Amino acid sequence: MVQRFFLSNFSEFLSNQIITKENNEDTFHHLKNVLRIRLNQQIDLVVNGKVYLAEVINVTNEVIDFKIINKSDKSSELPVQITLIVPFLKNDKTDWFLQKATEMGVTNIILTNFRNSVVKLKDDKKIERFKKIVKAAAEQSKRLIIPDIKYVDSMNKINFLNYETKIIAYEESAKNEEKTNLAIQLNKKNQNVVAVFGPEGGIDQSEIDYLKDNDFTAVGLGPRILRAETAPLYFLSVLSFVYEMS
Repeated sequence: MVQRFFLSNFSEFLSNQIITKENNEDTFHHLKNVLRIRLNQQIDLVVNGKVYLAEVINVTNEVIDFKIINKSDKSSELPVQITLIVPFLKNDKTDWFLQKATEMGVTNIILTNFRNSVVKLKDDKKIERFKKIVKAAAEQSKRLIIPDIKYVDSMNKINFLNYETKIIAYEESAKNEEKTNLAIQLNKKNQNVVAVFGPEGGIDQSEIDYLKDNDFTAVGLGPRILRAETAPLYFLSVLSFVYEMS
């Protein structure tokens, strides 16, 4: 299988068909020292949402030279912008969730603190590591974009104005056998969707009230209680079915 890589600085590739250690250090290091790329080996390089199949023609300690074989505009992205607002999870569950959500097509991930969060982020120092996880998952799953990930310390600092569809996954809705709100919201086929998922300790009623005041709709995700890390993935699966498979 041809491996895929994103270029952070792509002007040198487009103009001279090269990657330099100076301008794309992470990708250069991975290609040369981890993958141990060889002459005539082919890889996919993603530049501005386009995929270039490129063949290696020279490798030095500072530069990798390529020959472009072809360019593809074929999209592997969901036809909807999807933002997930989620808590930081205990142990390594956040790492796992970020990887899987990226594979399933998320556009943006906002990590924030909830009233009942078991573990709370105090700053954004872990975000750089999270970005590396997301980038690797985007390359593995043949994405055309790297999902954006950021930390906002409180939900009331998040701007909800630009979202067309606003959803809260609410355990009480599931317990009350609410079955229609999710389908109603997604069948609108809006192009900018945001969904909020609470922590292991559950989402507090005050947070539900705040979100409803900002035009969010509480929805159930079926009769089973889902873990904090799996509920957003269930939602992404449903969204993929509605927008891509139906």
